This record gives sequence, structure tokens and C-alpha cells, in this order.
Amino acid sequence: MRVDPKKLSEISRKTVEAAASERAEAASITAGQPAAAAQPDQVALSQSAADIQRARQALAAAPEVRQEKVAEAKRKLAGGAVEIDAEEIARKIVDGGV
Repeated sequence: MRVDPKKLSEISRKTVEAAASERAEAASITAGQPAAAAQPDQVALSQSAADIQRARQALAAAPEVRQEKVAEAKRKLAGGAVEIDAEEIARKIVDGGV
């Protein structure tokens, strides 16, 4: 394949001109709107995202262990008010329900 030097210099000149034109265009856009460039980035959440964020905050604020429930369960177990079905527990463990 033969490369024509005249065509090569023409392609190079057009490439350089196009790049210079793009730089000048970008500079004029930036110079024409300095206030927009100085504004900080902003994020707007959808309503569902805001709801999820509130739910996560509420969950984080809730205690991990509800001591009143634990105390009630201990009282019931100690008083014999709760029957434990070992077979049912084993079945749920095997089935993946626990």
C-alpha cells in the first residue's frame, strides 16, 4: 500500500484544525458560563429512595435486642408456660425454616 504524502499532510492539517476548533469551542462555552461551573454537585433522591433511607435510619436507631421480649420469654420458659417440640424444631432446621 502506498501513502500519498500530499494526502497525508492534508489529513494532518484537517485533524489539527479540528482539534483547535474543538478547544476554542470548549473554552468559549466555559468562559460564557462561569457561575454554572462554580456550583457544587447536587443529588436528588426519588421518593422510594428517600423512604428506604428513612427506614434504614429507623432500623439503625432501634436496639438490636428487645430486652422486654427476652425477659418475657425467660419468664414463660421458667414457669413452664411454653412447650418445646423438639421434633418440630428439628424439622424446621432441616427444611431451612429456622
